[in-house]
Amino acid sequence: MVENRRNFRYNEVMYDLELVTNKNADLWDRMLHSCPYSTAFQAMAWRNALTASFKQMSPLYYLIRQGKEIVGGLPMFIFQPMPGIRMLHSMPWNLLGGLQLIEGKQIDLGSLVETIETTLNRVVLEQGIFETVYIFDSDHIDLYERKLVEFKYKKLATQFTHLLKINPDYEILWAAYNKRVRGAVRKAVKNSITVTDVQTDGELKKFYQIYLATQERLDGTPKPFMLVYELVKIGLGKISIAKKDDQIIAGLLYLVFNRTITLWCAGSLPEFWHFRPNNAIFDHIIRQACHDGYDYVDFGASPPENQGLIKFKEEFRARRSDFVSYTKVHSPVKKKIWEKAEPMLRRIYAWAQHT
Repeated sequence: MVENRRNFRYNEVMYDLELVTNKNADLWDRMLHSCPYSTAFQAMAWRNALTASFKQMSPLYYLIRQGKEIVGGLPMFIFQPMPGIRMLHSMPWNLLGGLQLIEGKQIDLGSLVETIETTLNRVVLEQGIFETVYIFDSDHIDLYERKLVEFKYKKLATQFTHLLKINPDYEILWAAYNKRVRGAVRKAVKNSITVTDVQTDGELKKFYQIYLATQERLDGTPKPFMLVYELVKIGLGKISIAKKDDQIIAGLLYLVFNRTITLWCAGSLPEFWHFRPNNAIFDHIIRQACHDGYDYVDFGASPPENQGLIKFKEEFRARRSDFVSYTKVHSPVKKKIWEKAEPMLRRIYAWAQHT
């Protein structure tokens, strides 16, 4: 069993990792709203939707206390894709996760990382974990990297998303767009493309069908319908859809939390691309972000080889923001078993979403 509390003292600094349960779950989001870099991917609603949709995911969320004061939190998931194979990830699917620290708190990061590592090592032993993966944004990796290397973690990859800093005055952002973006949005309007948020289950299901077809075209692994449905139902997710003559031709699932809107799952019909529905959807969401007072729109991670997608995002003046994965393998044998099984399991999983 995973213990509810672990505390350690280093250089007179004591941190207490308190496992989040139903009894203290309300403290998590309250803490998270004070963390400047938190997004929907760390929210309690995300955790609940994810575990309801993936029985293979078991959350281990920890509140970090210094004395009686909460100073941050650590979201983790145990992922068991097949019997006997368990991984410990700070966030599934290489989404940005990791430590969340309340703004303005003085933290002894060396002591805190040691505390976390000692706690998670117990989880590794108790649960038979074969690999631990942390993901950090590049603004903070220098604070953790020395300790991670000391604990035998290896740098797995540097990935990146694109962030657009929001201005309350939408017209300032509009003027900053690349002229091709403004032209594309105007073309969508001229061709009577309308953009709204999903209002009915029927519209949600139609969007999901388009999203599935898009993932199949791109040879991607789609997220399950139940997860999309749960995110929208609880209000963490919204779906903007573009219509032509009342037909849904494109859509985008985005997540809203704290200071950031995160663009996540998109789909569109290629035969309507010349009407520029995707540009219209992005512009619609950015306009809403300005109106609602958000600080950032996160355009989501991009494969480095997809230069067309990267260029598309940067034409909205979104800027690249790196994040880094660190991994430690505890059982090389189980790691090899998973590497051999993963491609087939992904294909089976993708097929199951179409049935």
